[in-house]
Amino acid sequence: MASIKAIIFASAVAIGAFNIAHAADLGLPPPPPVEAPPPPVVSGWYLRGDVGVGFDQMSNFYSTDSTLPIGFAYNGAGLGQQVNIGGGAGYQVNNWIRFDVTGEYRTQTKYWGSESYTAFCTTGTCYDDYSGHVSTFDVLANGYIDLGTWYNFTPFIGAGIGAAFNQFSGLTDVGVSTGGFGVAPTSNSVDLAWAVHAGVDYSFTPNWKLEVAYRYFNGGKVTSDGIVCTAGCTHEVQSFNIASQDVMVGLRYVFAEVPAIAPPLVTKY
Repeated sequence: MASIKAIIFASAVAIGAFNIAHAADLGLPPPPPVEAPPPPVVSGWYLRGDVGVGFDQMSNFYSTDSTLPIGFAYNGAGLGQQVNIGGGAGYQVNNWIRFDVTGEYRTQTKYWGSESYTAFCTTGTCYDDYSGHVSTFDVLANGYIDLGTWYNFTPFIGAGIGAAFNQFSGLTDVGVSTGGFGVAPTSNSVDLAWAVHAGVDYSFTPNWKLEVAYRYFNGGKVTSDGIVCTAGCTHEVQSFNIASQDVMVGLRYVFAEVPAIAPPLVTKY
């Protein structure tokens, strides 16, 4: 009987030792997994800078000369290109909508025009050639719709409305056949301006975005001062509407802050 009790006691001790060893091998339960930090929280405000090239167009040309000679004909006019430099500030409402206000200087573009007439012309047809420069400063309030983001690329569309401050300078009138000459003082005017946008931006950091866009810009009406000639001139005034097909490159800086991450909760045993 004593031997049986000894065997039972020895077996109990062995089983207990095994359980203790096994528990030691398992160790304490692991702490809960640490969640990845959330993405940066964008405050919404941003600054922007833009440069571009504008291919100018003109329409609705007319002359206010009240004593147009017999046989008068308007032979055409045109504009060159402009370099556009601007900047602004805006607010990103959500992932889809943003607004900004921009100011932009559009450098001088070449203006040319030609008119002809037959009255009092000994050569049959006489020509007047015109040349000058047009520059613009515009202010626009713009709204955009971002169309989703793929691999950091975000296409967008937008529209803007505001005012254009147009300057018409250096306007001259040269009589090709007669040798006459005229010049108009610099004129400044303000008119309604509007634009439509389409483009794509690329986020190369959480704060910086590179933007490439097309824009149609309408700068309203440009009107000259009266042309004063050496002879035979009645202070002709020329006027036309100006528009442009623009290719723009911009850079946006978005103000963002990353929220503080709470340390993981660890239970002690």
